[in-house]
Amino acid sequence: MTRMIKRRIWPVLQQILAIALMMFTGLLVAVLATMSAPENYTDSTMQEVSDLGALRAAMGFLLLLFLPWYRHIPLVLIILGGFFAVVVQGDPFVLSVGLTVWIVRARHRWQWFIAGGGFAAVLLNMGWHIFGVLRQGADAPTAEAILLVVILGFAAIGLVLSISLMTRQRRRIEQAHAAVEAVEHDRAVISSEMTRQTEREHLAREVHDTLAQRLTALSLQTGQMQRSLASKGQSELSAALQETQQYSDQALRDLRTLVSSLRAQGEQEPVLPSVAPEGFQDLRTLLDDATHQGLTVHPQVLLDSYDSAPDELQRAVVRITQEALTNVMRHSTDNTVHIRIDGQPGRGIALEFTNRRNPTSDFAGGSGTGLLGITERASLVGGTVEEEISEDRFRLKVQLPWAAGQPTDI
Repeated sequence: MTRMIKRRIWPVLQQILAIALMMFTGLLVAVLATMSAPENYTDSTMQEVSDLGALRAAMGFLLLLFLPWYRHIPLVLIILGGFFAVVVQGDPFVLSVGLTVWIVRARHRWQWFIAGGGFAAVLLNMGWHIFGVLRQGADAPTAEAILLVVILGFAAIGLVLSISLMTRQRRRIEQAHAAVEAVEHDRAVISSEMTRQTEREHLAREVHDTLAQRLTALSLQTGQMQRSLASKGQSELSAALQETQQYSDQALRDLRTLVSSLRAQGEQEPVLPSVAPEGFQDLRTLLDDATHQGLTVHPQVLLDSYDSAPDELQRAVVRITQEALTNVMRHSTDNTVHIRIDGQPGRGIALEFTNRRNPTSDFAGGSGTGLLGITERASLVGGTVEEEISEDRFRLKVQLPWAAGQPTDI
């Protein structure tokens, strides 16, 4: 509380001190200006002030009463101070104060014209005072008095320019800092939004690649159970039920992995699957699962040093193969697929999936989530996807880069 009171009172005290200092300085300047004009006194000894001198002094003191509002009425100070300096031939102090505030705030050409007129008034006032010194006679210290008038006049102009221009520069720097802070804030907000968007996209992709795949297999297995119930014995139905339970357990484990990874990673992008890829074993397990689901697979896998390939590349191969096999189970007319996977470091990995399709059905290539998911997976590692649709066949080609000597994630 005390600290807050100090913060509020201290600027007010500074303002009061500045105004008091300006008014005191204005009084000194007014006295010096009065002494420079002989018509301000009744005789050459300057012992008695004339009516004109008293009038000039009174007007000068009245002008000083406007100084407490110098920040709010700079143009009024320029007009009144200019009239007092040029017409009344008083001092240019109030004019100089108004000019300082005016130049700090000047933005347009007409404002600079007014500032130029104010400086011209100061120079003209210097001329009046030099002329007044010359009229004092040979007994007065003319040279010293003229030098003093010139020094005070140009000092006033120098102070006006230095204070106003330095204040303008300081405000520009503050505005630049404020602009930089605003840009930094906007950048942080955009970065945070992009991070959250990346997390959402990654989560959606992983849910589709894991849980959705298991649920698709579960749906296909349920259909197989219905066919078995209609045409086969209880033993085969029991085996189908056991496989269905396995798929359900796998879907539950995938869901738990997703939740655990999200809790562990926090705001970082989840890295799924949580275990490292196992190379050929992952492909072998994937093809075995497809066979158990009723798919006839004709694989041709020619991979060199695949077990040492980067983890992200192995995951891409597994996910793309998984999605391609699911598409075959959904759209193939005979549940048969020919697979060719070959590659090596420096040449990349080529995946090709071929299956029969119904020539009488429409096929919206790439409009479903399956092919879009494959395309997205391939692009994440810099790969490309190509589709070939003939009258009765569908062929999917995927090319993934694999740099020679690329470091592994193990």
